[in-house]
Amino acid sequence: MTHHRLAPALAAVLLSGTAVLGACTNPTAGPDPSSDSPSGRWPAATTRIEGTTLTLWAAQTSNKIPLKVIEDFEKATGATVEVVTVPDNYESNVQTKIATGDRPDLLFWQPVPSTLAGFVAQDLLQDLDGAPWVGDYADGIADAGGSYNGTRYAALISSPDVEGVYYNKKVFEAAGIASIPGNWDEFIEAAETIKAASVPGVESPLFEMAGSQWGTQWAVNVQLAEAAKDGLWDRINANEDAFTGPDVLGAIEEYKAMFDRGLYNADAGSAKDTEQSAALWEGRTGMIIQTNGTFNAIAALAGNDKASLDETIGFFPISKKGAIGTSIPQQTGGVVAFKSGDAGREAAARQFLSFWMSDGYEAFVKDQNIVSVLTSVETPDTVPQALLDSAASLKNAVGSMQSQAIANPDLYLNLANMVNGTVTPEEAARATQDQFAEIAKAQGAAGF
Repeated sequence: MTHHRLAPALAAVLLSGTAVLGACTNPTAGPDPSSDSPSGRWPAATTRIEGTTLTLWAAQTSNKIPLKVIEDFEKATGATVEVVTVPDNYESNVQTKIATGDRPDLLFWQPVPSTLAGFVAQDLLQDLDGAPWVGDYADGIADAGGSYNGTRYAALISSPDVEGVYYNKKVFEAAGIASIPGNWDEFIEAAETIKAASVPGVESPLFEMAGSQWGTQWAVNVQLAEAAKDGLWDRINANEDAFTGPDVLGAIEEYKAMFDRGLYNADAGSAKDTEQSAALWEGRTGMIIQTNGTFNAIAALAGNDKASLDETIGFFPISKKGAIGTSIPQQTGGVVAFKSGDAGREAAARQFLSFWMSDGYEAFVKDQNIVSVLTSVETPDTVPQALLDSAASLKNAVGSMQSQAIANPDLYLNLANMVNGTVTPEEAARATQDQFAEIAKAQGAAGF
């Protein structure tokens, strides 16, 4: 399970503090590759570059992901790619290393505007505009992340996570639920139906894991999909709306009401993410609002057996008025290339990304057993249906707070406190807004 989704607020503060230092410790020597001709910027994927060594920083959750593609790239090109594992807390430790002048050639990084912004402000990232694979992305992928202010800085190597509902098909059947909820009211109705059915072994319709804290925000985020399409985050970014406004506060109040109605597990305040995964897989709960990473944890409990997973676990997107998914690209699915001042290494880093997303991609998706993000590469037939359904929902998805807000405050932490009864919905919203405004002001955002 990845925890990097929690760090944007911390990262924003750290980036604002290290921007000057980063600018002072990263002199550029040699030509800027971004000024090269478009054709020259993207060497052929298998061009021989013996003697070139690249460093790729990764988290403990992502350091195994690129091993197959690195092996294939090294064979094809003669280059060497060294993976450096940065320990958790990944984001803050990456910031600390960069503040000392240390730089990778490539970095696993959450490819959303708020987390790209600091690096872009320090002029640390190579732009990936004109990348030859972008036109091969499947519907919804290119729009889901990787860009900041209209410039592409990250390669999306796997399908972005979607916040939605994973459900136990056997619990639905036992409770007599024959159709998948198509909007929020139907979702709540399904939860009430499960509760009323008193199916043996089913302890609660929904399961929350506020002991791990980070997942509490999903139930609020998904309710905001239509508002997000209508410009909610643009208004909040401009200080024309707020987390204390009717949309976000209303979603928080609805989330609290779900606990008041007894739809969640009794130990929701202390339960951990591992317990949530086990509860859904074992049929002790009917539904969880989660992202792809948690499904991967469930798949591990199932021994990654596609047949068992397809028989037991399903996915559907949900929003207030319909079935809009909420996308949230993760660190495990995004890679950026740093400026090193060495034109040859910078070109090699771009070549590695180009190889990954072309010659190396089919073997990569088979090795990782994931949904392909390229139209030219088929998804392996061993990928569970729930992940296929999650990826399919990206076509009509809207970006999450993490994708659209200029700063990502600790909403999850304030919501976990609310679940544990120490703050009210209004207090959770106010604390989130105050922190958001503080970070936005530090960034120099207009209106704060």
